[in-house]
Amino acid sequence: MKYLTIPPTYKLNKKITQLIAEIEANKAVIDSIDIPLALEQNIRRQSILGSAIFSARVEGNPLTTGEIQSFSDLAAKDQKRLEIANLYRIIEHICSKMPNIDKKINISQILRWHSQAMKNILSEVHLGKIRTEHEGLFDMAGNAIYHAPPPYAVKALLIDLLHYANTKRERIVPIKAIVSHLVFEKIHPFTDGNGRVGRLLQLAVLTNNGYGMKGLSAIEEYIDNNRQDYYRAIESSVGINCQSFIELMLEFLRDSSEKARVNIQQKIKNSSKLDLLLPRHRELVQIISEHKSVTFDFLHRRFLKISPRQLAYDLTSLIKSGYIKKIGVTRGAMYTIPS
Repeated sequence: MKYLTIPPTYKLNKKITQLIAEIEANKAVIDSIDIPLALEQNIRRQSILGSAIFSARVEGNPLTTGEIQSFSDLAAKDQKRLEIANLYRIIEHICSKMPNIDKKINISQILRWHSQAMKNILSEVHLGKIRTEHEGLFDMAGNAIYHAPPPYAVKALLIDLLHYANTKRERIVPIKAIVSHLVFEKIHPFTDGNGRVGRLLQLAVLTNNGYGMKGLSAIEEYIDNNRQDYYRAIESSVGINCQSFIELMLEFLRDSSEKARVNIQQKIKNSSKLDLLLPRHRELVQIISEHKSVTFDFLHRRFLKISPRQLAYDLTSLIKSGYIKKIGVTRGAMYTIPS
């Protein structure tokens, strides 16, 4: 019995053609723009953090980018923060390690992503394990609107999906990535975490085929801001009806790549020396600048999650780079900005 058509069919209409052209234009600028490496790395860190936060928000995590300014804010042993930290590590790995057209995505990798993404969120007996029960999607009234394939069919369907995702059968890379995401959701291989892993798969397909946008584009923000449309498009996509999901996700990819392009161009135009610093180093300089002069203890109270040894190392690095200076040598020494 055939449970899913892989890939489902779609029509290359005028809207899709225009969206692809706009994505390509943004990609060309992002790929070619000359930007200092340190600045690019800082933008990428923030983009990856945004991707992790918004992907978790799509699944109901309430934390926002205003509450999480850097990876160090995820150190607390709080499940909501751990969820974002899990996703951050995987997204960072995909963006930095996977741009390799010869490297294939396999089932072991999918299971590993699930195990890493759902660690401390889901019971260990389910981590990286294909479901053994029947699953489906239900509306608000409790009515079944979609029955996922039975457990015994999942592995064969994943093999078919990854064969599609790894080949050049679909020449339009954004569409291949989006279809891979959609089919993954339809297979619904896990008891929980399918959305998170499906979006990771989409990113991996884009990145492996040269559409990673240097890790500077966060499509998850647009999914979160339009999550009802996103879920509705997934639910309604059957066979040729996947048209609506492809068009919606291409719009998100166009918008996120455009935002990345504009952000890079503005950063280059308005960048300062502080933009080249690591986030925590930049915050240290800003605090010292605002208070004119501060003690080590004052700074440590602002960075309680950082060990005194690490904080001392950060300050020494900033002194050597000329961003700050130290007055005195005792515990009461003051840190200030060079005049």
